[in-house]
Amino acid sequence: MNLFGKQQRVRGLWIVTLLWAFHLVVWAQNSSVTGRVSDENGDLLIGVNVQEKGSSNGVITDANGQYNLTLTTKNPVLIVSYIGYKQQEVKVNKQKVVDIVLVEDVAALDEVVVVAYGHQRKVSVVGAQSSMKMAEIKAPTANLSSSIAGRLAGVVAVQRTGEPGHDDSDIWIRGISTFTNQNSKPLVLVDGVERGFNNLDPEDIESFTVLKDASATAVYGVRGANGVILIKTKPGKVGKPQFSADYYESFVTLVKKPDLADAITYMEAANEAYMDTRNQLLYTPQYIEATRKANGLMANDNPTMYNPYLYPAVNWMDELFNDWGHNRRVNMSVRGGVPNATYYVSLTYYNERGLTRTAQMENYDANMRYDRYNYTANLNLKPTTTTTLDLGFSGYLSVGNYPQESTQSLFSSAMSINPVYLPRMMPDGSVPGISANGDFRHPLADLTRRGYTNESRNQLNSNIRLTQDLGFWKWSKGLTASMMLAFDVNNSKNLYYQKREDTYYYAGSKDAATGLWNDDVFDAEGNYRVNRTYQGNKELSYSSGSSESRSTYFEASLNYDRTFGLHRVGGLFIYNQKNYRVGASDLVGSLPYKQQGIAARGTYSWNDRYFFEVNVGYNGSENFSPSKRFGFFPAVGLGWAISNEEFWKPLQKYVSYFKIRYTDGLVGTDAVTGRRFMYLDQMGNQDGYRFGTSNSSVSGWGFSRYGANVGWSTSRKQDLGIDLKFMNDALSVSVDLFKEHRKDIFLFCKTIPDYSGFIEMPYGNLGVVDNKGIEMTLEYNKQLGKKSFLTVRGNFSWNEDKIVEDDSPAVDYPWMETRGTNVNGRWGWIAEGLFTSEEDIMDHAKQFGEEYPGQVSKVGDIKYKDLNGDGVIDDYDRCLIGQGDVPKIYYGFGLDYQYGNFSIGAIFSGTAMADRCLSGDAIMPFSDTNGISNLYSNITDRWSADDPTNQNVFYPRLHYGSTSNENNTKTSTWWQKDVSYLRLKQLTISYNLPKKLLSGTFVNNARIYVMGSNLLTFSKFKLWDPELNSNNGTSYPNNRTYSIGVNVSF
Repeated sequence: MNLFGKQQRVRGLWIVTLLWAFHLVVWAQNSSVTGRVSDENGDLLIGVNVQEKGSSNGVITDANGQYNLTLTTKNPVLIVSYIGYKQQEVKVNKQKVVDIVLVEDVAALDEVVVVAYGHQRKVSVVGAQSSMKMAEIKAPTANLSSSIAGRLAGVVAVQRTGEPGHDDSDIWIRGISTFTNQNSKPLVLVDGVERGFNNLDPEDIESFTVLKDASATAVYGVRGANGVILIKTKPGKVGKPQFSADYYESFVTLVKKPDLADAITYMEAANEAYMDTRNQLLYTPQYIEATRKANGLMANDNPTMYNPYLYPAVNWMDELFNDWGHNRRVNMSVRGGVPNATYYVSLTYYNERGLTRTAQMENYDANMRYDRYNYTANLNLKPTTTTTLDLGFSGYLSVGNYPQESTQSLFSSAMSINPVYLPRMMPDGSVPGISANGDFRHPLADLTRRGYTNESRNQLNSNIRLTQDLGFWKWSKGLTASMMLAFDVNNSKNLYYQKREDTYYYAGSKDAATGLWNDDVFDAEGNYRVNRTYQGNKELSYSSGSSESRSTYFEASLNYDRTFGLHRVGGLFIYNQKNYRVGASDLVGSLPYKQQGIAARGTYSWNDRYFFEVNVGYNGSENFSPSKRFGFFPAVGLGWAISNEEFWKPLQKYVSYFKIRYTDGLVGTDAVTGRRFMYLDQMGNQDGYRFGTSNSSVSGWGFSRYGANVGWSTSRKQDLGIDLKFMNDALSVSVDLFKEHRKDIFLFCKTIPDYSGFIEMPYGNLGVVDNKGIEMTLEYNKQLGKKSFLTVRGNFSWNEDKIVEDDSPAVDYPWMETRGTNVNGRWGWIAEGLFTSEEDIMDHAKQFGEEYPGQVSKVGDIKYKDLNGDGVIDDYDRCLIGQGDVPKIYYGFGLDYQYGNFSIGAIFSGTAMADRCLSGDAIMPFSDTNGISNLYSNITDRWSADDPTNQNVFYPRLHYGSTSNENNTKTSTWWQKDVSYLRLKQLTISYNLPKKLLSGTFVNNARIYVMGSNLLTFSKFKLWDPELNSNNGTSYPNNRTYSIGVNVSF
């Protein structure tokens, strides 16, 4: 019985076990889970790996971001992984549908960065480079270069004008390391092709990278001497079509409009200057009173005689500019595709209206406006698993409409005519004018009555790249071949419609004692009597100008990247050539520009600790003779990731990343302004020799330019960099020390005397310039709470250039030596203040134009330093007085803060150690030939005889006319002003609409934002925008904009 019972229990146990196993199999076979995988923005992700933990069971998401997985374990856990996102483990429990949201892995995304001719893991990069997130760039400006100020260490971007369509910035990378007549601009590559980037739309850009040292740029050879900017447009992306639209409207005003003196202030200052020079008043009290009456400044007892036509008081800046302008921008794009074919297509429209006024009476349109259409189409194909084909088409069409007179000419006209010289218009609407020669032009007529200019530009870019993975054999794993062909065409045409009308002025007389108009200014019927002072033409004339350029670029390369255990080896070999042709009217200009070169790069790393890189470039140039045509430019780089060493592990919690890198190499340049084929003589018709007592010349055929057997100008660039991360990678710091020695710079010989008989001074490899500096970048990222995130970033750059050799002849005094000074330095005289007494004048050296002290100088005039102590102020006392307008220090900082759906971002940019020497009409009072130029409103801040010892004034003693002002208008430290500034470049506040609000609509995401640019400027210099390239404010000011926009995706 017991035995039988035991057998029964064993049999029952086996039955239970079999039933349990059967149950598991049936449950597993009947249990499955499905769902969709998306990112934080709700975009569905294709190709995500979804695997059941503890098994080989897994699938990938389809084109709809969906997965369907049959489960095989009792308590299944899904492991979800995707490149660039943090891996997640998700418990299924009893759920049938599990939707998963992946979070970006910032560290993983940053692992691969853009380098010359490809990509490289960030940890292995030894060259100096900076990159910018294009999602942060959204600025209401037509030119992209004006949006990067303050965002990148080592990149100086200064916007010199805000004129619509012409508001691009001057850009230097790590300052200036050549002379002012040489090319100092960086090489810009868009999708690997040399192209301009001002007209790109920020929404079309995937990455923006700046290469700064020799290791990073050597493979570009001659083209990369001044640094390289790499821009990559957005490629296609696997997934359902994702549409995106961005639209904003902006209201525009000027950052700083020049504030000119009013009529009364002007006349009082003019009287002071006129009395000083000619011992009489220019404007009598009666005339000033009449002007007050005519312009509503006091009660008018005779409106017929006292009116603004006869006694004008015109603020020309107010007449030229409106208070507000407008711009708008709309961008539409679509991005998507399947694994073997992806696409990105974009179309952008940008419109901007300037702030200049127009005349309603004219039957043509002289409004300042700029319209541009951008398009980008990128198609990425994968015909086979080892072959990719990338096609790119992009370009733009722009039309600009402007007054016939340039904005600089308009400003110059407004500065050259004072507020009481001419009325706004004649009573019958004709143009006022006094000069029979037509000079002293009327500013408002120049703007509204001279015609208009229409500028049209179009650019078509096309490129095709074929890449083939050659890893067919074991030995060729990691080897790829690539070829690219690009063809770009640019056309521009300017249409000029211009006229200049007759000018008129009153035929009446003025009272000799008071200067008031007599009654004979009217005829018997009470109409103004006028004379025609200048004969012009009311009809529009027409002329045009056009230009075109086309370039063909080809490159072929072999790339290698392979890992052998702890060793990683990479290589690049590339051949490239470019043909560039522009429309020209002469033989030399019509010949195509040709560039040709080969480059190579080799990289090695061990265990992500030690890095070595070598780069070489070999380039040819048309400027040099065959024996010197090709140049070889090598560079090496070393890196050590100290934080990856075993001994650093105890310090990881304090310093999570520590890397040192050093690069040293040569780059070359062949660029000379306005000269090609430098080794060849050029001949043409010349005046020839002079004979006889009449000194008459005999013309003939002769040399017009001399050939010079020059060679490459080379730069040795060194960079020592440190990369640090603290606080678990929350705080990143990079510091670079750099030095450049550029030699054999092309210069005209300066030591050949004029009497040697040369047609021109010949070129030679004569110049040497040193440049050194430091740049720092800081970024801090912190999640402050469940819904709040903070990012703080900043950068700082300082550089100093020095002329080592410029072939200048020997000087008499050390302060006259240009060697040892900076390239953009300003030369002039040191002002020791103002003369405060007659004794002060007699005890000082003779000033300009004097045969003895006090002959010309007066109390209140500028007193210059007699450097050589010879008792005479002359050119021997001239020395370096200023840095120039290219800043020595450039910096930027900002923050982004997000709380829930709200976010705010701000970026500041600034410069320091930059100065400008003021000169020209309006800023140097009454210094023009006739003394009729305008004045700034700060003319009240001037020296006064009532307080002769006060030197804390802006203007010295006033004189009238150019001759009397000769001493006070010299380039000197008196007129030199600090134009450093700090500017709130951009402020953006945005709100993402909640997902719940958008559910049930076709919209996936929607964001509303308000944005302001150039909102605040802090500077010691107050007269005009300190960023402008102007010594007296005659440049279209930069704009302050207020924008509101919306961004949606669906």
